[in-house]
Amino acid sequence: MSSSNTSMSDAVNIVKQIQNRFSIYWSIFLFSFGIIGHSLSIYVFTRRTLFWNPCILYFLALTIGGYVIVCGTVPLRFLQVSFIVDVFVTSDPMCKILTYIFGCARVLPSWFVLLASIDRFLCSSSSTTLRSWSSIRVASRAILLVVLFISLIYIHLPILFAVQLPQKSCVVMPGASDVFRNFCNLILWSWLPTLGMFVFGSLTIRHVRQGRRRILPQNTGNQRKTDTQLIKMMLVQASVFGSTAAILPSINLYITLTAKSTDDALKKATDNLLLNVFSYVALTGPCLSFYLFILSSQLFRRELMKLFKWRPRTQNQFTVTVGPNANYIGLSIRHRIP
Repeated sequence: MSSSNTSMSDAVNIVKQIQNRFSIYWSIFLFSFGIIGHSLSIYVFTRRTLFWNPCILYFLALTIGGYVIVCGTVPLRFLQVSFIVDVFVTSDPMCKILTYIFGCARVLPSWFVLLASIDRFLCSSSSTTLRSWSSIRVASRAILLVVLFISLIYIHLPILFAVQLPQKSCVVMPGASDVFRNFCNLILWSWLPTLGMFVFGSLTIRHVRQGRRRILPQNTGNQRKTDTQLIKMMLVQASVFGSTAAILPSINLYITLTAKSTDDALKKATDNLLLNVFSYVALTGPCLSFYLFILSSQLFRRELMKLFKWRPRTQNQFTVTVGPNANYIGLSIRHRIP
């Protein structure tokens, strides 16, 4: 019996060590590459050549949402899992506020990708009425409405969560329905955005194929190339977000439904390991969206390379030419590199 308890304790310790090391390495990876990537994405998306496009506004909102996750969720999870420093349990209001903020921030990037999918569907349509909905004014209002919608839908988080004693952890209060919270995550974080991305992505591909049969004016060539590049960026983001966001809520719901009070320590440690691993997998899309943009779009790579191109400063020389009888004055400008 003693030997069995010892082996069980050793197995639990091994699982916890794996969890801690994975959290350390993956947090450092996401934080380092996320900060660099999102900074470069903001540079590209705020350039005057791209900022006029409504789809770029959605990608910019996605990048800002990813910044919140990289600078907030990842470091706090790193401290919580690896060093047992839990900022959430400092007080009950802190538990509720942080859970609410980062709960909303985790969901919003998927909805911004969905908005980009809808925008590309509208932009690629042959209907003038539908194309008119693809505009900066509509995009800015849609972003605000989605932020407000998610903020209201997730208002249950500060109600359900509280600091529990004696274990001193920020968890769902006793008697509250953890199943309801997991179902809410499954629908709002996984099913609805993923289904919307799939539907509007498929319709966009259909519009693009139909558009190839239409004869377009010659001056729309550059605009069509830009739209094609943005569609590629959207489809890659939708594929990654749809696949990664669907895993964690499903795992969380399964563990909640199958959990028993008599579960042994090894099963609980294994469940915590699975939740921790898939939590980081779900954060991969929001944290590393920059690298998906690079892989999917030549337009994005071209605009990014302009940051690293050195341009010599030019000086203007003005030459004034006065004609006969002062009836003609000519002005010429020459650029000189110092």
